[in-house]
Amino acid sequence: MLLSIYGIELQIPKEYFVYVTKGSLYFKGDLEISDHFKHVVRLFWDDLDEFKKIYESPEEFYKEKLGSIERDKDLVRIKADVFSWSGADENHPFHFHKISYSTRKRFTKELHHCMIGLVAFCEACSRRYILFYEHYGEKDDYEETALELLDSFRCRCDSESQA
Repeated sequence: MLLSIYGIELQIPKEYFVYVTKGSLYFKGDLEISDHFKHVVRLFWDDLDEFKKIYESPEEFYKEKLGSIERDKDLVRIKADVFSWSGADENHPFHFHKISYSTRKRFTKELHHCMIGLVAFCEACSRRYILFYEHYGEKDDYEETALELLDSFRCRCDSESQA
């Protein structure tokens, strides 16, 4: 099923729940997509110019977040994977990734965390998008679905300008 709002599109299963945060507008907002098992994919969008004051590119955002995890004194191991995004074009620089890491505080058991994220800029409509899914534990059967859902994301700025 195609979810389309404010020039944003995602392919989601028809039985999923969609929650658009009250007060969300074309230039700033967020929404959540979840299945009945409470796996949640979050999408945030905001003004690109403001975001670029801090992060010049999606890759710069990713590197800063990865660096903050690597600096954690309780970090045991980390693995980062980078993916291609089927919605990429010249107006939409992006970074699509999965970061899995484990931490362990003294005298406690190891904790596992995984975050799958897509950061995309739209130069045409001046918006930035952050989509992510996170889970705790070493394995999660929903990961493949989350990757497909994030990969289905499209910014339809080209159709917005024709309206």
